[in-house]
Amino acid sequence: MTEDELFDQSFWMNLATKAPEISSDLEGLEHLVERFVGQYLPVLLRVSKKDDFDHAWLAYWSYLVAPRTNRKPGSLSSRAADNLIAEFQSVFSQREPES
Repeated sequence: MTEDELFDQSFWMNLATKAPEISSDLEGLEHLVERFVGQYLPVLLRVSKKDDFDHAWLAYWSYLVAPRTNRKPGSLSSRAADNLIAEFQSVFSQREPES
């Protein structure tokens, strides 16, 4: 998969909508995916240490479960956040940095 393909937001939306407990709020989900592609994905592609990689995923998980606000229209339960991250991490199985 090329970097251009990785930054295609529709690719991540297709992954995200596979989980039934997540796909019911498309506006919120779209925002969460947009934030992932714009902020967290570049970091995940850039880091070279496993600790930094894990830290980026934890930061995204924290963002996912944070309560809704006027600027953040979506929020997930911790289980739904775990499921979404597991879907996204499957793409990184070949890219994960060494310890």
